Amino acid sequence: MNNTRQANIQTRRSQSSLVWTELLPAALGIRNGDVKIIKNAGGVVSHAFGSVVRSVLVGIFELGIEEVMVIGHTDCGVQHINSDMMIKHMMDRGVDEEKIELIRHCGIDFDTWLEGFDCVESSVKDSVEMLRKHPLIPKDVKISGYVMDSVTGELHVVEP
Repeated sequence: MNNTRQANIQTRRSQSSLVWTELLPAALGIRNGDVKIIKNAGGVVSHAFGSVVRSVLVGIFELGIEEVMVIGHTDCGVQHINSDMMIKHMMDRGVDEEKIELIRHCGIDFDTWLEGFDCVESSVKDSVEMLRKHPLIPKDVKISGYVMDSVTGELHVVEP
């Protein structure tokens, strides 16, 4: 890996860590243990029966969660990710093309699975809509969406 790419990745990791460990708790007025945070790449709920929704369901039915907040942030590293470029990076790191083709043969659509998004607000809105329409999430659970400015920590409501 070249030094520039490594520095860019390290910078994004540092910014992401700052966003979630310092800015988000301050923006919400919360302390450690006040909430359950489910983090994933891009803050995207991409599958109605994937691990994010499973975690949300566990939170609701086993931990008594009454509110779900989908929070994206500006300057997200997942924004504009391209599945072809991601596959190229995999192969550059030694993942064999035969394995990628095997996974495709098993029904994984890399374009959908590895896609990023162009607009963080639209991504948050889509995730909120998926959760609100989910057949296993009770209607009394409040579900809302926000975008946090990754510099100032300011939260902006994403309207449905």
